[in-house]
Amino acid sequence: MAIGVGLGFLFPNISSVTNSLSVGSTNIPLAIGLILMMYPPLAKVDYSLLPIAFKDKKVLSLSLLLNWVVGPVLMFILAIIFLKNEPDYMIGLILIGLARCIAMVIVWNDLAKGNREYAALLVALNSVFQIFSYSFFVWLFINILPQKLGLGNFNVSVPHERCNAKCFNLSWDSIFGGISNTLFFSEIERCRMV
Repeated sequence: MAIGVGLGFLFPNISSVTNSLSVGSTNIPLAIGLILMMYPPLAKVDYSLLPIAFKDKKVLSLSLLLNWVVGPVLMFILAIIFLKNEPDYMIGLILIGLARCIAMVIVWNDLAKGNREYAALLVALNSVFQIFSYSFFVWLFINILPQKLGLGNFNVSVPHERCNAKCFNLSWDSIFGGISNTLFFSEIERCRMV
């Protein structure tokens, strides 16, 4: 973070340079950073345990309930309570409530020494759910509900390409994480056992 702040201070126009390095709606430096951030934790996942974690319907259901009912409704309520006079910030808070950063979930879980297999499974599940539901939730929580509540008339749309790019990063890291886990980390663990 300090490097980013320092670069921004020393080179004030660096944001225009990094923004010019985009393909479609995907910023290449940002995508590379996300891949580098998510790869190490995903390389530690024992992918052979994912089917066992997938059988835990209670955890899967609770994750979907918290991420796609409680989270969006809570952020919508907080946005209305604290930011109804600042519509741009209100919309931003609602958008954050609709799509948490999967890279940070993976990193925080790794830092907290949480169950890697559950984290990988839940992040993948929520990412797939996000592809199919994010545009609808944006329409509902930003375009419809504020208008019905008399908070303003907004027109925000999110193309599916943006959601797909996010899952591409996760897929890329999961594939290479699984390969390197199989090739390298299992050998390292065997060496530690000796």
